Amino acid sequence: MGRHKEDFTLYARTMKDGRKVWYYQTWDGDRRIPGQSTGLTSKTDARKYCARLKAEGRLVPVPAEMQEQNPTLREWAESEHWWQWGECRYLRGQLARSDEDKPGVSHRYADDALRDLRQWILPYHGDKRLDEITPKDCERLLFTWQEKGLSKKSINNKASVYRIMLSEAARLGTISVNPWDRVKAFKPSARPKGILTIEEARTLLDPARVSEIWSGNQVYYSASLLAAVTGMRLGEVLALKGSDIFPDHVHVAGSWASGYGTGKTKTKRVDDIPIPRFVYDTIDSWRAWEGFVFSLTAGARPVGKDATLRALRTALVKIGVSRADQKQRNIGFHSWRAFANTFMRARGIPDAKVRMLTRHASEEMTEHYSAFRLEDFADVAAAQKELLRPPEEKKSN
Repeated sequence: MGRHKEDFTLYARTMKDGRKVWYYQTWDGDRRIPGQSTGLTSKTDARKYCARLKAEGRLVPVPAEMQEQNPTLREWAESEHWWQWGECRYLRGQLARSDEDKPGVSHRYADDALRDLRQWILPYHGDKRLDEITPKDCERLLFTWQEKGLSKKSINNKASVYRIMLSEAARLGTISVNPWDRVKAFKPSARPKGILTIEEARTLLDPARVSEIWSGNQVYYSASLLAAVTGMRLGEVLALKGSDIFPDHVHVAGSWASGYGTGKTKTKRVDDIPIPRFVYDTIDSWRAWEGFVFSLTAGARPVGKDATLRALRTALVKIGVSRADQKQRNIGFHSWRAFANTFMRARGIPDAKVRMLTRHASEEMTEHYSAFRLEDFADVAAAQKELLRPPEEKKSN
């Protein structure tokens, strides 16, 4: 090809559906190679595609009789053990390239991805060869999933699993380009988590009404009590052990997931979060075991997430918030997190401290927030105390 002015030339062809697709021609020595489709409708993208082929030594196509046929998506998924924990090469690579205390992928995510692969991807594209999967195929699959009743968020999650797989195939040279690169994600409907009013929160957290509202179950009541003043996620609450709770703070180092046990928190952080003495005394009054704090098995394992959420939903109904209202307002256990954030900000707590309390900081601000220590949170403790208004103080006012 050295005697030719250009390594390749581009020209467009109009397809039956009216699209204009760019082809390229190149040379093998003095032999001109028949036109090859780039599959792209942009001349700029086609030129970049050809430049990449040249850099990889693949601009001159291999004769069909010498080509190793690409596997089908199903064959490739099985041979690569895609998303199978401990066997998948991609997962092993992600873990090897990340810090041990901040793993790049979790076992739970891998299991969810494997389920999506088997239930939502392979049944539709499993028999397609990797090099035959087109952007149009991927685009159509999004709408097929939508017709099956999946939400836009769920569709995007499943597309992400598929996108990662073909991105890895392109990175390693199994295919030339990832067709998902030309497919736009859906935009999910904005539906923020609902938030409880102060009156609703105080009623739910009133220690004098635990028997009435929470059917006397101190475990479920205390889980909501702690989440309301700290903004802790449910998994973080359930992961707490006796050694993590102190009269003035809780040590948040893990998150509980049923079937997986205690893992890292969502942000991989470890923090000491202030709590009022009233919260500690409430929990200490009923807990007579070591191990997990919020437990119905004397600390052997935490209560279930679903059971904790059902207890909150039942308590809400008892204070006049019907299940229909809960659904309409999008209220769940995570609403305590939104409540804590809003309550603290409304009391003038600096945003930096609120982010430290809820541990919802952006990565670039982590160092800034890490300067705070427990003794710096007197204003947070005062706001927590205002929310709870312990019984002895109500009587004196």
